[in-house]
Amino acid sequence: MSEEKITLSAKRKNIQTLLDYCMDNRILFTVSPKGLVAEEFDILLSISGIKEAVALGMFVKEHKFEVLGLPEISKPKTVSNISKKQDSIENEKTAVNETPKVEQQSTSAVLNF
Repeated sequence: MSEEKITLSAKRKNIQTLLDYCMDNRILFTVSPKGLVAEEFDILLSISGIKEAVALGMFVKEHKFEVLGLPEISKPKTVSNISKKQDSIENEKTAVNETPKVEQQSTSAVLNF
């Protein structure tokens, strides 16, 4: 299997969690300081399997680490609130229009007896 390299960015206060995860799961890693800022680090991880990659992805998302080098396509798209508001307004109008029909049917059923 080929080995993939992933770079994460972490602050000093969060780095211990990531290092513990890497050691528990036997993931090779390299830590280097990020520029002149002493509070941020780049962690280069070596992933060798799909299961490791999925587990790492879930861990990274849960702990909100920043993954460096991913293309813009992989980021989730946000849905605008405008379309949701229009749908809810249309649903309310439909619900209001359907209510009188139900009442008319029940009264006509009573009159048919």
